[in-house]
Amino acid sequence: MSQQQQASDNHKHWDCLGAICISTKGLDIVWGEDSRYWKQVQIPKDDGTELNYGEGMELLRVCWLEIRGTLNLEETHLLPNMTYKLFYIIKFKVGAFGWDEGPVPLHLVTPDGHQIKRNDNFGIYLKNKWHKVFGGEFTVGSTRKGNVRFAINGFNTSCWKGGMVLHGVLIEPKK
Repeated sequence: MSQQQQASDNHKHWDCLGAICISTKGLDIVWGEDSRYWKQVQIPKDDGTELNYGEGMELLRVCWLEIRGTLNLEETHLLPNMTYKLFYIIKFKVGAFGWDEGPVPLHLVTPDGHQIKRNDNFGIYLKNKWHKVFGGEFTVGSTRKGNVRFAINGFNTSCWKGGMVLHGVLIEPKK
């Protein structure tokens, strides 16, 4: 871990130069503990990813994709009255499958309870390249209280999907 990063007590998210990095250990990945569907992978530091830690999760195959997370603003150093963007850091391997079958729903609930829902077509992303997949944006209130909840929540087809590597979540200031 670099000197600019400071691990939280649970080592699941880090303050990274004004941003927050959330590892896959800090996320709730449905079927994530079952080696038939997901496996933990090492990610080389020179792999071109936005995040500065070496672990991620590779999706082997699932029908139902669900990844959820919650960020308690009181446990962060995010600045009050500032807007932030949330990104999933994802790579699709050569041979990734099932992503052309329909849009992937992304959800974000802001600290004031506003729900943001959007769909993304994961089938268009280049293979073997890291992507910042936009999950939504939120503004931190003046008291820095509340939670930001976010999810890749389901998939509207029964098709098997696989070949995706999730490195984690990046929350950075909106420019």
